[in-house]
Amino acid sequence: MSDYPYNRGKTSGVSNDQQISRPVRRHLLHVYLTIAAMLAVVAMGAQYGNSSSSLQAVSGGVIEVGAVLGSVFGIRHLRQDHPLRWVLLFVYSLFSGVSLSSLVSLYLYWDPTGRLLLGAITGAMFIFLGFSASALLADRRSMLYYGGMAGGLLGLMAWASLANLFFIRSASMFSAELYLGLIAFAGFVVYDTQMIVERASVGWMDIPGNALELFMDLFALFVRLAMIILRREERREDEQDRRRRRRGPRQERGYEF
Repeated sequence: MSDYPYNRGKTSGVSNDQQISRPVRRHLLHVYLTIAAMLAVVAMGAQYGNSSSSLQAVSGGVIEVGAVLGSVFGIRHLRQDHPLRWVLLFVYSLFSGVSLSSLVSLYLYWDPTGRLLLGAITGAMFIFLGFSASALLADRRSMLYYGGMAGGLLGLMAWASLANLFFIRSASMFSAELYLGLIAFAGFVVYDTQMIVERASVGWMDIPGNALELFMDLFALFVRLAMIILRREERREDEQDRRRRRRGPRQERGYEF
């Protein structure tokens, strides 16, 4: 009985340590709202890229890559309260959307209704929100090892990509890289979410930097999921073409009979 107050205090201390404080929750809300605004800018960038395909053809993508890399460098190296970081964040979003314009155009050419594109966007959002929510609901610091696993998986993918590019040249290997990349960046969503919580808990509340980290994970998830869906539809269309070609000679022989 004499140990009861001590045990109760110890248990409540652990409980409080595992809970996310109100300032951290407010910070997370601002981060997710910033990501939502970035997605709107990405949509505008993709629309601009579709309407200025001649500019992309002339630049060869150099302008887009330079703007994206320069924005990331500025966001990560300017001091935390510098207002230019917000400008660079939305420059990054705009040119990320421009870089997606060719993929979006391919999707709309393949499916003018836009259902495949909507499915890829919805799927990426569900994966992102699901894994981010799981990181928030889990015990704090319990999933930080996901970062090491995801980083190791990306390293393995990099070597596999080089081997496939120069030696193997297998379509199956490329498909495996897409699925492994999807798994790796889902792990990064969990890791980055818990790292944001831990940093915010000690007072480092960097909204542009944190939004950039999670947005990069979401962007990578969408690109890989979009490629997986597109390759699946291409295989399905090829299979239907083969079936039509096989039926064609049979029908001609039937008419001759």
